[in-house]
Amino acid sequence: MSYIFLSHSTKDNDFTSDLSKALNDAGLEVWVDFDDIGSGQRWLLSIQEAIEGCSAMVVVMSRAGRESEWVEREALLAMDLKKLIHTALIEDLPLPLHLINRQVTDFRNNNKKAMNKIIKALLKSDDSAAPRKTRRKLSPKPDNGNFFNYLGQFPNSKNNKLVARDLYRWGNKNADKVEFGGKVTPGFHVRTQIGEDEITLFSVWAYPRKPAVQIQFQYLSEYQPYSEYKLRLSTLQSIGKLADVPFIEDKADRRPTLPLDLLDTAEKLETFKQIMQEIIDNLHSV
Repeated sequence: MSYIFLSHSTKDNDFTSDLSKALNDAGLEVWVDFDDIGSGQRWLLSIQEAIEGCSAMVVVMSRAGRESEWVEREALLAMDLKKLIHTALIEDLPLPLHLINRQVTDFRNNNKKAMNKIIKALLKSDDSAAPRKTRRKLSPKPDNGNFFNYLGQFPNSKNNKLVARDLYRWGNKNADKVEFGGKVTPGFHVRTQIGEDEITLFSVWAYPRKPAVQIQFQYLSEYQPYSEYKLRLSTLQSIGKLADVPFIEDKADRRPTLPLDLLDTAEKLETFKQIMQEIIDNLHSV
């Protein structure tokens, strides 16, 4: 019979033990390290073999689970092996990138309802341990397939996703490159080519408290005509009109950030894009 691998931080042993019992009571076989690794066994080899042999994995996601390197490694191995992955969310926190498009069961409010839901899903997927259709491999790094869903977990998520997607499309159309980056704080960078150099114009960061667009004046200052402080300052002031509070002048040499929710109207968003287009035009006119 196939079995379910439970991936968790040791700090979540109590919840994991309750989950294991509930799954067993429902007729599902479970593999969990504190029950199934005997004394003297090689721990890493046992974990690897258990993931290779499981039909599905449940990742217990808490702050401790998100911070655990081993929980991440177990999930990534299961993904590489095309295993079904379910996430049991037990604390208020954003899901990590590599789990963002996987099935999630929310245990934060109604444990009984959540337990019934995950049992039903696992029973449905436990009918066979045979390989299933290959899925698109997901990455723990941000990309077009996971970044916007990740951003959608945060407050004001609908507007922030729309603004971020609009800036992403604009960058692909009007700049030379849009590149994702970051893991702890995912984001993407809109860049333009000046000779042999590549300049980052702005970055969109998925900060949990306040997703924002960051304008990279410190890079612009190295290139004409933005080596002129007065031009950087006037550009900063134009962007500052979109903010709640004007930027202080020294931001013209730094990386001022503008919360995405301040660009939540078509007029403001268009104004920001016009300023970015003016920067590109000025850089290429020299």
